[in-house]
Amino acid sequence: MSRDRRLIREGDVVGLLYTFPLAVSGLIWLILGTEFRETSDQLFLVLINFLLIIIFSQFSYFIIVEIESDRFGSSDASFATMIYWSAIFLLGLPAIWLMVAWLLINFIINWRHTHSKTTRWNQAKNLSMESSFSTLAVLISLEFYQLWGGQFPIKNLSLNAITPALLTLALHLLLVVCISSIYILYHFRVQKQINPSHNLRPIVKFFLMSFGLPYLGNPFGILVAGLYVENGFPIYIFTLIGLFLVAILAQRLSMSAEYNRQQSRQLEILEKLGRELIDAAPGSSNLSVLLGYHVPNMFPAGHITIGLLPDQLLLTHPEDWQDIPQEAWDWMESQSTPQAFLVNNRLPWLKQNKEHEATITVPILGSENGKSIGGIIIELQALGRDWDLKSLKRQFPATQSLADQISSFLHQSEVYEKSLVYSQISQELRVAGKIQASFLPNKFPTIPGWQLAVTLLPARETSGDFFDVIELSNGRLGILIADVADKGVGAALYMALSRTLIRTYAVEYDAEPEVVFFAANGRLLNNARANLFVTAFYGILDPRTGILTYCNAGHNPPFIFRSEEHSIVDMLRRTGIAIGIDEDATWTQSSVSINSGDILVLYTDGIPDAQDSEGSFFGEEKLIENVQQNIGRPVFEIQNSILEEIEKFVGDSAQFDDITLMILARDT
Repeated sequence: MSRDRRLIREGDVVGLLYTFPLAVSGLIWLILGTEFRETSDQLFLVLINFLLIIIFSQFSYFIIVEIESDRFGSSDASFATMIYWSAIFLLGLPAIWLMVAWLLINFIINWRHTHSKTTRWNQAKNLSMESSFSTLAVLISLEFYQLWGGQFPIKNLSLNAITPALLTLALHLLLVVCISSIYILYHFRVQKQINPSHNLRPIVKFFLMSFGLPYLGNPFGILVAGLYVENGFPIYIFTLIGLFLVAILAQRLSMSAEYNRQQSRQLEILEKLGRELIDAAPGSSNLSVLLGYHVPNMFPAGHITIGLLPDQLLLTHPEDWQDIPQEAWDWMESQSTPQAFLVNNRLPWLKQNKEHEATITVPILGSENGKSIGGIIIELQALGRDWDLKSLKRQFPATQSLADQISSFLHQSEVYEKSLVYSQISQELRVAGKIQASFLPNKFPTIPGWQLAVTLLPARETSGDFFDVIELSNGRLGILIADVADKGVGAALYMALSRTLIRTYAVEYDAEPEVVFFAANGRLLNNARANLFVTAFYGILDPRTGILTYCNAGHNPPFIFRSEEHSIVDMLRRTGIAIGIDEDATWTQSSVSINSGDILVLYTDGIPDAQDSEGSFFGEEKLIENVQQNIGRPVFEIQNSILEEIEKFVGDSAQFDDITLMILARDT
């Protein structure tokens, strides 16, 4: 291990060595002090409480604290300790055996699924410390509880009965802090060794949360025990059902807060990285420097490797992590989509199952041919709770955006090297054009029962138009067409940023097109400062029902041609202003049904504004007439017919504006 990682891991050894005698002492005290005959008379209540401890421990809530820019600590807790203390106030010493049994069972289960020495040291340290907290510290606290007049079971919920119980909980917390003090002081010392100039406040905050969070629910154990004594078993169970619902809510809230924190952090870093890649000189060495500065902060507490085929490493974090074999890169060469692997899944490049953390693999696809040219492999350590498949897949948008940025930068570098013989201006235009083209999708999903045709004809080397077809959850599709109100390289760069933002938020808010526009609008105005705006139409299509939920941000209204009568044309009018004008702007969503045989035509103003040699405009009427004449034909034929008519109308005149045309038809 590196020096820093070794110092941190040695804390587990220190914690185990000095708490083990305390845990053994507490266990011996417990054995000598327990009257097992009396316990058998209360066996039903003992078993009920043990079952409740197991159930409530499955619904933990957690808080994650940033200790440094790439180091995080997590503190988790559950209402199982509340059940434990309620059992103590009902049963006395025999209840301590419940937590001892649960700690041992949990330790054995985790130990059997773990083969890493460092992880096993951590598990042994946790068992030793938790055992000393749950035996020795509890036994000392209960001695004082009885001295203060406390009884087993608790007498009632009067102030005289509650006060000794509250004092006992406070004393137990104080004893836990005392037992942990050596472990805490060790980590303070290590933090100063790792970074002498670093402020200790974050790690102090982390330890305060680590000790305070698990004790938030303990006072309610007094309430639960008192209700059982005063009102009997039915009220006791009714109260626990309510607390169980609170536990579920607490877990969901902590998961949601952590997911939002991750998403915000990843989006912020991707924006910064994207801007710096645009400004950076081409070359993989510059790319490695920028990736090393930004990427580790996107995925804290993880192992990250980014490489190019066949054997070039762009980033390895931590630097001493060399656990990716060549077989992994050989496997990555055949991949085209992200993959997620839980801790119990066999990694596909290994012949036998080997212990690993939750893992994500993302191929880096070439901008021109769409084939894998490298990949990103991330092992994510659990923070707060273990990763499940849904949580891992939530990392896909950020990792795919990162892979796209790397691919675009590499493509930019390749084009730059091939274009050195040309003049500086021509070179910049061509690079910008190819980079921009790489942002647009080159493959579209197959939609059973639907036809899709898309074309973009830029008026110059770069385009301010863009489109996208975004795969969303539950088989839905996001359909986007947009136009930056400018031309040239500036519009192309603005287009790239706009498309990235809209696509990112489209995945995050996959059922709310108005929120997608609101979020993208705010980011553009806060970060771009380009005095440009974008007209856009974004709709969410459910192919099964044909329902299209959309927002139109100042864009040319798309047309829906109804199959029942060729003369009926619905216009999807604007539901708000263009993006990039007003930070407080909002949009409303609307819905429309695309029925069997209907055709949806989306376009940019390059079509109606096309001019002939006399300055006449092509107009929307000719577009509508052309589609009506071709209803019933395949969408590619309709598309070609429109483009041929525009070309015939314009004649020898130069193309004035970018032309983007998207046609979506539902089969009869």
